Amino acid sequence: MAPTGLLLVNKSKKMKKILFVFFAALFLCNAYAQIITVDPGASLTIQNGTQLHADGLTLIPSADFILSNVVLSKSPTAIHPPVNIYISRVYQFSNTSNAFSGSVQINYNDGAELNGIPEANLTLNIYNGTNWGQYTAGTRDASNNFVLTNGLSGITLNELTLADPVPLPLTWLSFTAIAQNNSQSLLQWATAHEQNTKDFYIQHSADGINWITIGSLPAAGNSNSIRHYNYVHTNPVNGLNYYRIIQTDIDSRYSYSPIRTLSFTRTLQPFTILGNPVNNSVLTIQINMATGLAFYTADGKLLWQEQVNVGTETIDVSRYPKGTYLLKTISTTQKVVIQ
Repeated sequence: MAPTGLLLVNKSKKMKKILFVFFAALFLCNAYAQIITVDPGASLTIQNGTQLHADGLTLIPSADFILSNVVLSKSPTAIHPPVNIYISRVYQFSNTSNAFSGSVQINYNDGAELNGIPEANLTLNIYNGTNWGQYTAGTRDASNNFVLTNGLSGITLNELTLADPVPLPLTWLSFTAIAQNNSQSLLQWATAHEQNTKDFYIQHSADGINWITIGSLPAAGNSNSIRHYNYVHTNPVNGLNYYRIIQTDIDSRYSYSPIRTLSFTRTLQPFTILGNPVNNSVLTIQINMATGLAFYTADGKLLWQEQVNVGTETIDVSRYPKGTYLLKTISTTQKVVIQ
C-alpha cells in the first residue's frame, strides 16, 4: 500500500526546487484532506522515473514534473462531477497543473468507497481543467486495491478519480439553491434519461465536510423526458450552507450532484434542527449557544431536559411514538416531527 503523507513546501524555507524521491509521514485524514501544499514562489519537482506517493495517489512521471502554487487535496466528491459514476475518492489540484506524462496509480478501499462499481470496471478519469477524459491502458489489481494507468502524455491535472465506463442511470441537467426570505433554502434540480433510478437523497453540511441527509424524494424510475424536482430546507444554519443530492438506482449504485452553497445572515437562534421531520430515529440538533434544552410532547408533557453547549447534539428518539413534539429553550420553541 502506498504511504500517506502531508507535504508542505513554502517560500520561507527558500525551497525553490525539490528532488522528490520518497516521502512518508503520519497524517490523520478525514473525508476532506489537504495532502500537499506548495506555496507561491516555491516549487516541487518530481524527476523522471521517481515516484510521488500522496495518500493513495502515486505519480510516476516519464519527464520531470513541476508543481508550484498549488494545494493537492483528497475529497469524496468531485468539484466537476464526471458523467459516469465514480468512487468516493477524488484528488483535486487547486490550480490546474503543468502537462504530465507518465503513469498514475490510485489506491482505493473496498466497500462503500466503490459506490457499487465492479472493481473490474474501474478506470482512471482525469479532469484537465476543461473536460473529463478516460484512460484505460494499465493494470487493475483487485487483490491489492489499485489501478495503475500507463502511457499518459501531456495531460494537465485538475481532478483525478476512478470511474465506471458504464454511463450514469441519469443525466444531471441542473441543480440550483435559492435563498427565500433569508430563512429557508429552495433546492431545484432537473434530470434527463433516467434509467432504473430509485431515490434522491438531499444532503446538507455546515462545513462542506460532514454531511447529513435532510430529506428524500422518489426518482422517476425510467423516463426519456426532462424531470424536475424541488425540496425546501426550512432550517438552514447561520452562515454558509452546503447542499448536494445523492441519486440512487435499483442496483444500489449512486452518483452525486454538484455542490451548491447559500449564505444566511440572521439573528442567531439558540439551536437549529438538522433534518426535520426525523425519519431515522435520530434527532440531530446544531447548538449555536450554551443553553438549557427541553423536549416536550405536543400537549406539554416534559420528556427530558439538559444543559447543552455549542456543537452538534444527536438524540435517540426511537422510544417515542410517531408524531409532533416541541423542542424548547427559554426563548425559542420549534416543532419536531418524528416519522
